[in-house]
Amino acid sequence: MKNQEATFYSLQLRLVNGLSGDPASQKVELIALPEGPGEPHRAHFEQWEPLSHRLSALTSSTPFHLKVIQRTLHAGLTASLIDRVTGNRQIFSLHQLKDLGLAS
Repeated sequence: MKNQEATFYSLQLRLVNGLSGDPASQKVELIALPEGPGEPHRAHFEQWEPLSHRLSALTSSTPFHLKVIQRTLHAGLTASLIDRVTGNRQIFSLHQLKDLGLAS
């Protein structure tokens, strides 16, 4: 019997500008990319703070690491969640994506 949650995902974040181009209307897009076949999951967050609280609850990220991610995003770069111990991308299960609001 094959488990539906056998697919794992890595997460990338990027800023998305609103229609007006106003920096205040920037949203954070969170993309869960499957490690293998499958469709990516996307979610948008109006502000960084609610997302940072979810990420800190789900990962071993410290406030310092979340600040680094935020500064990376505001520099116009895409940020991946990296395992601080190994330097590899952090991998998440479908259950963890549901906790982040990325899957139903």
